[in-house]
Amino acid sequence: MKNILTSFACCLLMLQGCCAPSQKTESCEADKASMTLVMNLTRKVKPEQVSAFKESFEKCKAGTLQEPGCVDYGMYQSYVDSTEFMIVETWKNKGEHLKHMETEHLKVHIGEIKDMGDPAFKATNTEIYVCPSVN
Repeated sequence: MKNILTSFACCLLMLQGCCAPSQKTESCEADKASMTLVMNLTRKVKPEQVSAFKESFEKCKAGTLQEPGCVDYGMYQSYVDSTEFMIVETWKNKGEHLKHMETEHLKVHIGEIKDMGDPAFKATNTEIYVCPSVN
């Protein structure tokens, strides 16, 4: 019985360590501007626009990967629905992403794809902030 209680107490202590915020997490949360930013975007295009959408993205990607604040920039096509895409962007911080939003290659890409979207699909944009001291 003593071993069971000791094991239970150890498990509780370990769980408390997992759940309790560390100093690093608290300080990072207070400074969101310094966190790495991961953007997840979902898009669905009209079937006849798939090739043109991919081509436009690849041109934009070439310029984007040259930006000093870009960590990664990729697009993934659904295996189940070839008209559905997920775009994943990783930026050093939100400021670098905001600079990207003003680049000429992105403006050209947005112009090229503006009428390609499937109007029945609700596109999503998700921002995920990653604290480097925790990861």
